[in-house]
Amino acid sequence: MAFDNDELALVRSSLRHAIDADTPDGIVGALLDEGWNDLVDADAAAAITVLAEEAGAARSAAPAADLAVLWGAGLAADASTAVIHDGVVLAGASRASRFVWLTDDSVRSAPAGTVTLAPAGGFDPALGAQRATVTVAGDVVADATSAERALAAGRRALASQMVGAADQMLADTVAYVVERQQYGRPIGSFQAVKHRLADAKIATAAASAATAAAWEHHGGPDGTTLAIAAKCLGGRAQTAASTHCFQVHGGIAFTAEHGFQQWVRRGLLLDTLLGGHEQLTPELGRRLIAAGGVPRVPDFRAAG
Repeated sequence: MAFDNDELALVRSSLRHAIDADTPDGIVGALLDEGWNDLVDADAAAAITVLAEEAGAARSAAPAADLAVLWGAGLAADASTAVIHDGVVLAGASRASRFVWLTDDSVRSAPAGTVTLAPAGGFDPALGAQRATVTVAGDVVADATSAERALAAGRRALASQMVGAADQMLADTVAYVVERQQYGRPIGSFQAVKHRLADAKIATAAASAATAAAWEHHGGPDGTTLAIAAKCLGGRAQTAASTHCFQVHGGIAFTAEHGFQQWVRRGLLLDTLLGGHEQLTPELGRRLIAAGGVPRVPDFRAAG
């Protein structure tokens, strides 16, 4: 079952309310109260994509990637389970009584008492990421095929989260360039500004279209490759939006008071999880060469 436009608008409103109204520790519980498991059962692609986009737009600590990984692994979401991504857990992990992580050949789980957490610090402390050290091998809760599906689902979710952030950066920047004036006219009328924002918009539309294509074919032979492509293009979109929108804002974007630099910090961290776009691009190339072809190009018109 796929949501129609009216249903999708209600889903978006409901999920945004849940992530806005609660703390990082309580967001998963709030989403479950809003019927998250029913939404995923009805239309996983729409539910995970919308949640991730809204989390990106709101700069929320909502663990969209956790929920996507659990779905991909065939594990039910619950408020007491958190996911370790490349040795990092996202905000709200203090809620967890167990942790789940992916290996090359399985999905594993262990009680929270066997995982040591330490603040990650870094350039986005607002996300509350922590480094996780697992002191046991853990129990196998799903096989290698499930681990591959879970990794692909997490990458699709992170791509959508970066798309949501990039779209919001663009919306804020368009509002700024319409209002900000130089030489007696809005700076949005300057050709150089238009070109920068157009480049960012194209990159964001490409990432959105690639993510939609990755969901459409997630159960097929190209599913893993398309998820990598979506993550690569999501990373490129956040880089393009961060760079061009930052430049258009000028010196004010450097100030802590303005807050634009928080978008840049969040996008940089999201890009590193489950493989950054610079790291994954060569892997994508190797896969395409080995396959001897390129999956069907997504329809940019469908991405708006």
